[in-house]
Amino acid sequence: MKYSYSNYVEAFSDSYKKVEIDHEYVNRIAAFVKELITAKSIEKHHQRDNLNEIKRFTTGYLGEAAIEKLLGIKIIDWTIGYSGLYHQPDIPGYSVGIKTVEQGKFPIIFKKNDYPQIICIRSLKEPNLIYVCGLATKEVLNTYQDTSLILDRNLRARGTKTGFYGFQYLKPIESLKDIEKYKK
Repeated sequence: MKYSYSNYVEAFSDSYKKVEIDHEYVNRIAAFVKELITAKSIEKHHQRDNLNEIKRFTTGYLGEAAIEKLLGIKIIDWTIGYSGLYHQPDIPGYSVGIKTVEQGKFPIIFKKNDYPQIICIRSLKEPNLIYVCGLATKEVLNTYQDTSLILDRNLRARGTKTGFYGFQYLKPIESLKDIEKYKK
């Protein structure tokens, strides 16, 4: 199936919240990502899938920073350890993850999702600008997906992930009350 980014993402952009991350925080994230990638270079998973890691990790952390700013809570975990220990929802105290993707690409998600994700887009023109698109329930994530949206053929071949296109079903996020029902 062929998907148009403008039909599935940009058509709903008027409802997205714009969050600008200050440059000092962006620099802190960049320094942390460099340290993180160096530490993770010994893990087999990162040796096999090490393409664009700086950009991928930075984009992810900028999405977390945007949600921190929007909700007024601390989210980013500044610790470094074995990747398997970090495979959990991103927002402390809530069963909610944060999925951030570069503008022009569809978010990559697991084929089976056990908790909702807040979907964010990182601007290409202003790399410290994040668009908070909204919350995708696990039902929406598990329904509106297609592996053809994965650009990396190696990732597609692994068979565990897929691309998400259900932007019209996202619930707006403006405060903690919007995710209250997912509190642990």
